Amino acid sequence: MPDTPAMPSSGFRRLSVVAAITSLVVIAIGGATRATDSGLACPTWPGCFSGGDFLPPVDVSAVDGLGRSVSGLNVWLEHSHRLVAGVLGLMVAALLVWVLARHRRTPGLLWPVVAAAVAVNIQALLGALVVWNLVKVELVTTHLGLGTATMALLVYVAARSQGPLRRPSRAERLVRMWRFAAVVTGVLWLQILVGGHLTGVMGGLAFVNDPALGLFSIGPITMEPEAVNVVHRYLGFVVAGLAMATAGRMRRAGIGGAPQTWARVAASLTGIQVLLGVANLWSSLSFLSVIPHLAVASWILAAMVMVLISLCRADEQSAVDVTTDTLVEVPA
Repeated sequence: MPDTPAMPSSGFRRLSVVAAITSLVVIAIGGATRATDSGLACPTWPGCFSGGDFLPPVDVSAVDGLGRSVSGLNVWLEHSHRLVAGVLGLMVAALLVWVLARHRRTPGLLWPVVAAAVAVNIQALLGALVVWNLVKVELVTTHLGLGTATMALLVYVAARSQGPLRRPSRAERLVRMWRFAAVVTGVLWLQILVGGHLTGVMGGLAFVNDPALGLFSIGPITMEPEAVNVVHRYLGFVVAGLAMATAGRMRRAGIGGAPQTWARVAASLTGIQVLLGVANLWSSLSFLSVIPHLAVASWILAAMVMVLISLCRADEQSAVDVTTDTLVEVPA
């Protein structure tokens, strides 16, 4: 299919979808890197053990940026995170060149692609700063926040490449639902940041002997890790409630189809996420539960972005249906 002002070619659409999926892979590998404490397994940047070392040996046994012994698995988790992020950067660069060449005047496409390109480059810089500053907590949290925001942008670009998207403005029930879902998405993103910061300050096991903390009691809080732990738990309850409320409000408003499906996906994933959080406590932060906990968080965010997008589509369809109804000839 050739490019048109409103609809990019099939090649652009496929590339945008692959880029969105790749961004989720980058986040998952980044989570695995953190869960296995491999963030400094490659002590230099952009190469692993030197500036141009882009293919370190698989069976290497080396010392990381903090002087600790690391295995080839640690090295390749960190290095593969960089490599896949580099592939994502090339994809976004291709999307940027494509949109500048053929879609500079396409509404809702140019600036999201430009923003994604800027974000990817800032992410690369943050990745370097994380290594150079020995995984400083604030930098790692910022790195995670921008990474998940970039993923959301790329999901939007992939959806926009399939056709125009506009914020709901016609059907009142869709307008209200979109606003509610936007708040839920914002709270969820905040929870991801708090969770990332919790890992950074090593507060995941601050109250390991009190798994019901936040339901029946709070504290004592004497240190930052304990405070962040409590905030993460309370926000977890809030996010779980909001995710279920989104699906419930969707059903009560009679909104079916894709919006309801994605709302149910987000609510189901949130339930799984809660169980993974409990598994983190029971396993003393085993990487077998920490890695999926980090990955599923990004999937929930992607699902909520799809809720917003599908509500836009539903609003457009409602306008088409109204227009079609007015054109139907009423027999005398």
